[in-house]
Amino acid sequence: MKITDVKTHRLRYPLREKFANSRGWSTSRSAQVVEIATDNGFIGWGEGTGEVNRSAVENHIIGRSPFNYGAICQALFDDGVSPRAISGIDIALWDLMGKALDMPVHQLLGAKVRDKIPVYASGLFCKDRQDLTQALVDEAKEYVDLGFPAIKMKIGFGAAYDVKNATAIRRAIGDQVLFAVDANCGYDVGTAIDVGRKLAHNDLFWYEEPLPTDDVRGYLEVKRAVPIRIAGAEGLAGCRAFRELIQQRALDIVQPDISIAGGFSECRNIAAMAHANYVRVLPHMWGGHIRLAATAHWQATIPDAPDVLHPIPSLFEYDMTENGLRTELAVNPIQAVDGALPVPDAPGLGIEIDRDVLKKYAV
Repeated sequence: MKITDVKTHRLRYPLREKFANSRGWSTSRSAQVVEIATDNGFIGWGEGTGEVNRSAVENHIIGRSPFNYGAICQALFDDGVSPRAISGIDIALWDLMGKALDMPVHQLLGAKVRDKIPVYASGLFCKDRQDLTQALVDEAKEYVDLGFPAIKMKIGFGAAYDVKNATAIRRAIGDQVLFAVDANCGYDVGTAIDVGRKLAHNDLFWYEEPLPTDDVRGYLEVKRAVPIRIAGAEGLAGCRAFRELIQQRALDIVQPDISIAGGFSECRNIAAMAHANYVRVLPHMWGGHIRLAATAHWQATIPDAPDVLHPIPSLFEYDMTENGLRTELAVNPIQAVDGALPVPDAPGLGIEIDRDVLKKYAV
């Protein structure tokens, strides 16, 4: 089996209602989809966050076997291609290997340790609403009614906003639902500590990205000062970018994104590094359906740590915002049922791409 062609599809989905995190407003969702064809008719699908130039494709991918994935990705990296772009290639290569062997990707990764993954509803963004607090409370209650065991809210808009709205949501959902907050790198150290201490009474499961990701010393200060698990690192690319954060144990939870960090191959390295340093891995998932499927296969193989009778749940980030690239792109999309995401068992990623939708949202 040899690779005959590589195509990139840049997709954009316009939102009906804009929303914001601490970094700014979003009016659309996007995805960078990779399609790799082989001489025996198999198609592999991947989703990255960067594009591989044509010369790198011709020099390092065309004519090779998908089973040479390690050599292919190393050659791309040596040629200056970003791990963000390599992510899409790597995911597509693993999809092809699974299809060629008639096995799901999680089997190739060493076998799943769970058939379904508990999910958390990732939403509660800032929106242009007259009574935003009530809108956030109503949204949170809806997630609880749908059976989600955990939810995550966007903060980073200032202490007054964060404390008021997080407290209102915790009061509305009760104390049986896990509750996390995400500041999207919105604070400096002093503000992160101040806000974290003021939020602590809400029994938060984690406090995500209060600081810019590269501020390792700052994360250590926040971790010492705030009685909440600290999470982050979703935007880092390549396993070496995670090294200091993990080795310094500046985070309690590290959150690699499979479409940013380097695909299955690099994420396995990151997970091994985290495991060796007793840092928990809960992947970030924010994108289209290919990314969702890839994350599910990888997360299904990450063992509980520590392995105990009642482990801390391996929560899957289930994006609840409007995004046709997540909900429409697959013919039979993977969906959460009763608060858990089933892990696909079909060959490769276990999804079929709807080419009409691919064309519909192509840029």
